[in-house]
Amino acid sequence: MSSTVLPAVIAVIASLFVALALLVPFVAVQYRRRGTLGLGPTVLSFAALVYALALVSYTLLPLPELTADFCSVHRVSPQLRPGQFVADVLRENRGGVFGLATNRALQQVVFNVALFVPLGMFLRHLLRRGIVVSTAIGLGVSLLVELTQLTGVWTLFPCAYRLFDVDDLIANTSGALLGALLGPVLRLVPGQRTGDPDEPRPVTARRRLLGMLCDWAAGVGTGGVLAVGWSVLAATLDVDLPARADRLVPVVLTGLVPGLLLALLVLRTGRTLGELVVRLRPTSTAGATSGRGARLLRWALGIGGYLVLRSAGIPLLDLAATALAVASVVAVLVGAGRGGFAYRVVHWQLEDDRTGADHPRPRQPSA
Repeated sequence: MSSTVLPAVIAVIASLFVALALLVPFVAVQYRRRGTLGLGPTVLSFAALVYALALVSYTLLPLPELTADFCSVHRVSPQLRPGQFVADVLRENRGGVFGLATNRALQQVVFNVALFVPLGMFLRHLLRRGIVVSTAIGLGVSLLVELTQLTGVWTLFPCAYRLFDVDDLIANTSGALLGALLGPVLRLVPGQRTGDPDEPRPVTARRRLLGMLCDWAAGVGTGGVLAVGWSVLAATLDVDLPARADRLVPVVLTGLVPGLLLALLVLRTGRTLGELVVRLRPTSTAGATSGRGARLLRWALGIGGYLVLRSAGIPLLDLAATALAVASVVAVLVGAGRGGFAYRVVHWQLEDDRTGADHPRPRQPSA
């Protein structure tokens, strides 16, 4: 894979993991600012995330191998003369005006301008910054990039292996200015309209599944962080546990601890984290099971049971966790009320938590 394509691929892959880590706070903010999760803001926010990571990737990658003769092989001197790119373009130009299309020096200038156009657009549209502020931020980001290259990634390498070029500062800042001017174009992206954020919305399958996804991301993410943290700590302190304890640690960290945290939330509020995020709350119906026992039962038949079964590392229990997840999703898609498998067992229903005297329950869409 070429050095031009590789950083972009790495940025996209990394963005998926970062987006999953930021899913819960992002959805929570959107539901409280906009009342729902719009397609337009979601797409634009993910695009901004990919862009930010791509900027980091193109600044640092590919990393050279650190050898004894590193500086004699890779050292570059900074280019501090503004406008040097003009001489470079003229020197490399072949074939007059038609040769500009293949002029590598000109291509580099165009690339550096284009690289910062999205930054100006995102600052102007998503963060509501003005043209001057967006351009100034573009200059600051470009300077940070150039200083990172000048200092050998802040002395991680013994010398600069990528060129600090003052013309890059000029081109990047120009790109940010152009992007700020073009920022209003992003208003054309569909799905950005919003109403009163306090107005109740229907309990749809998409909304319920989004809440379940947030539960899964929070549980699995917490378990993953704890497991990685334990691995680093054990390696640092050279911890040597007995075989049985060593097998139990992943179960405790990836299943029991996240599951217990979610159980405490359900016992206290009656809602899972995902339901809180998408602003759903349970309501009782005739014949419904009530009390803490019912809350624990719906936890066990939902995200809690899934996390505990999955963490055991036993094939049969893994299959049971998968079956529980499938049953929960199917029950949301085909069942009335969109509560899911656990809600059907305890005879609970879901409603928007903004429903009240001032905001009557919205009309539900047909199944």
